[in-house]
Order: sequence, then C-alpha cells, then structure tokens
Amino acid sequence: MKAETARPSARATINSYRSFGYNLSTAIADILDNSISAGATEISINYKWKGKESYISILDNGNGMSTQELVQAMTPGSKDPEHERVPNDLGRFGMGLKTASFSQCKQLTCVTKKDNLITKRCWDIDFINQEDEWILLDRITDEDFLIPFEKLNSGTLILWEKLDRIVGEAEMTNEYVKDAFYAEMRIVRDHLSMVFHRFIESKKIKFLFQNELVPPLNPFLLHLSTKPEMGIPEQVNRAMVTYFILPHMSLISRTEYDMSGGPLGWHHNQGFYIYRADRLLVAGDWLGLQKKREYAKLARIAIDIPNSEDFDWNLDIKKSTATPPIHIRKDLQRIASIAIKKSAKIYNWRGQKSFDGSFDEHIETLWTDEKNREGVMKYRINRKHPAVKAILDTGNKMIVKALKLLEDNVPIQLILQNQNEDPSFHELEKQYETPSDELIGLAVELYTIYAAQGIPEPLARQQIMSSTPFNLFPLINDYLK
Repeated sequence: MKAETARPSARATINSYRSFGYNLSTAIADILDNSISAGATEISINYKWKGKESYISILDNGNGMSTQELVQAMTPGSKDPEHERVPNDLGRFGMGLKTASFSQCKQLTCVTKKDNLITKRCWDIDFINQEDEWILLDRITDEDFLIPFEKLNSGTLILWEKLDRIVGEAEMTNEYVKDAFYAEMRIVRDHLSMVFHRFIESKKIKFLFQNELVPPLNPFLLHLSTKPEMGIPEQVNRAMVTYFILPHMSLISRTEYDMSGGPLGWHHNQGFYIYRADRLLVAGDWLGLQKKREYAKLARIAIDIPNSEDFDWNLDIKKSTATPPIHIRKDLQRIASIAIKKSAKIYNWRGQKSFDGSFDEHIETLWTDEKNREGVMKYRINRKHPAVKAILDTGNKMIVKALKLLEDNVPIQLILQNQNEDPSFHELEKQYETPSDELIGLAVELYTIYAAQGIPEPLARQQIMSSTPFNLFPLINDYLK
C-alpha cells in the first residue's frame, strides 16, 4: 500500500554526488568512456588556466544527441544498470557524466550536435543550491565554445567550469596553484595514455591533449626490442587471462625504464590488469590474491572481461576498482603463482647461468644469505667460491678476520636508502658481453692454482665457469689452458 512520495532534496542530493571518490584522472576517463560509446573517432581534451575561471573541455566527433537524449543524459540515474549493454558500451550506471563532473567542478555544460541541430544544457550547483530544484539551464558562458561545431557533422562537448576542487578561488596570478594545475593535467595525460592504450594502438580513436596526440602506454612493453615472455591466453570462466613476464630492467633504456614503471614505479605496477571492452579498469593490483614483492616486479597479467560481467566483478561506479568472483579466484591465484615464479627466476637469478647458458641454482655466488638464531637475515661471503677459497687456502688468519669484518658491516641501510630513492641505481646496471682483462687474469690465476693442486683440467674449468661472475662470460674458457 502506498504511503508518501519521498522526493530527495535537489541541493542535498547533487552535493552528495560530489563525493564518489573520483580524482581528476578517473573523472576525465569516465567522460571519455561516454565519447567512445557514442562512436567517436577523435576526442580532444583541452584546458586553460584563468585562475578561478579556469576550465577543462572534452570535445568528441561522436553521434551527438537530440534535445531529448541530452536531457536524459544530464538526468541523474538516466539508465537502468541492469539493462543489457552492447559489447562496446563502456557505461553501466547512467551516472558517470554527472558524478565524474560534479566531483571536480560546480558547473557542467554539455553541448551536442545531431541532425544539424545544436543543443546545450547546463547544471550549475550554485543555482541548484539557491533554488533547491532540479532545474537544467539552457546557457553557455562563452559562445566561442560553439565554434568547433561548425566543422563537425555531429559530436558533443563537455565543459567543466567553476573548478573549485582543482583551483578553488585562486587568482590568475597565483603561480603556485597554476603550477599544481598544470602538474595535475600532466598526470591526467599519463593516466589516459595507459587506460586507453588499446584504442590508441589499434588507431580506432585519436586522443588529443592540448592539440597533441596522446601516445599509448602499454604496461606489457610489447614495443620493446627485448620482448616480454607471453603466456598462452587461458579462458577462466568468461574472462581471458594472459600473463607477461617483462625483460630485466638492465635490458632496456633509461627512458623505457621510467615509462614502464609509470608514476609509482616498477614495484607498484606488478600484478593484474583488468580490461573491460579494451578499456583498462584496474592497473597493477594482485586483487588480494598475492602480495607485492620485489622479485615479482616483472610479472603483469592481463584479464579481459565483457561488460556483461560487471556485477559479478563488483565494478564500482568510477570503473576504477573490481573484485574477481569467488569461483575463479583459485585459477587466478594459480596463474599469478606461475608468473611470479618466472619473474623471480629472472630477477633473483640474474647472473646465475651455467656454462652452457641455462639457469643453474647451484652456481657458486660470491654472497649467500642466512638467518641467525634471532631470526635476523645476515649476508655471508661464500667460502666455496673459487676466488675466496683460493685465498683462504693460504692459511692467512687475517684474511678470515677481514672477511668476517666485511660480513658484519654490509651497508644494508645505505643500499636500502638508494633503492628507495631510485631503484634504477641498481636495476639499470648493464651486463657486458666481454670480460675485463682483470677478470680474465683472475680466472687464469685460479686455473693455475687448481692445476698445481692436481685437479683434473675439466673439473678445474667447471668450478671456475660455474661461479659468478665468470659464468657470464663463456669467452673466459678459451683462456683456461
């Protein structure tokens, strides 16, 4: 039995839409989703610093909307999220245009052209707060914004003004806020280059940012001369899962290293990458199935889901978080374990190659690690390494004391400080193909010592060539005669 109609306050409701947790990058990406769903082949993002009168605009050449369609698009909750969507539809809740826009600005204007008719509508939060009514305005602050439509058969412009969440009431002369505004827009550009990289790579859509083409940022580094290892795509329920193992950082350039790490660095970019209709939703997250570890930094896994799986994956309104269904988590965890092991093999065992070029866990390294009785990890010089064993065999007790002194004073804090400040200090170190004269001389000297001890020639070679760093240079073997 009906009782009352509980109509929400326009003022209270529209202000609550401002708190859905968007940041500027995810908000703009949400607007671009609408342009893609509307069939756009070119999307232009522009912005201008004018202090508190700054603005951001997004113009596309999509299908455009009639007046009725525009009013519906500007109406909160205009689409039923349970309705079936066409496969390339990036929307779901019918809320993105409004919630994304209001999260960043107080004035949203939408101008659209269809069938040679240009229509405009505006939400002004200040006006709604004053009237407490859901009243759309038929206005635009500057007629110059309509000029691009003269060359478009159809399309839509989204205009954000009163950017209170970004620039506030800053005056145009405020250089601090101006620099922060520009820095935030650079972050947006990088975000879009990754989120929509598949559209850019396929040349389906051109994204222009301040009239410059946005390049694709593929998180799997498929463009590198040193290609990543790609696993066989595996169907897991309705998701397609493919793992990629990136090449070691030392095999790429500094520029590629910085771009591949992204804003947060290599450590944070490991994990799953969830795509929905080719649009990246989640980047670099183990989804609670694994922990982020240093030796897993080279493992990245693509998951492609159709938009029919939105509810099973708990897709949020911002389309920036998703949770895998319980019934496929075991398979995802299995694939993740495979990728992590492969990453660890490259990351931890770099340099542990046997004489025939294959990986060997029994390579004699210069350093080993072990836990003491208190559970503290200690690093020890490997007494079995040929070069170390040779000097220990001399019986000089000062050598033993010197090795112990080195072990007790490993500069762990300094190493960690440098690693945290910039991991590339260590990770970009190249491995040269030709050994130095000093290294060759040391190998020959060890070989001479082994020969004097009566060790057979093949065994002497094997012991030297199966220890670091001699194992990296097969050429050294030619000198052991």
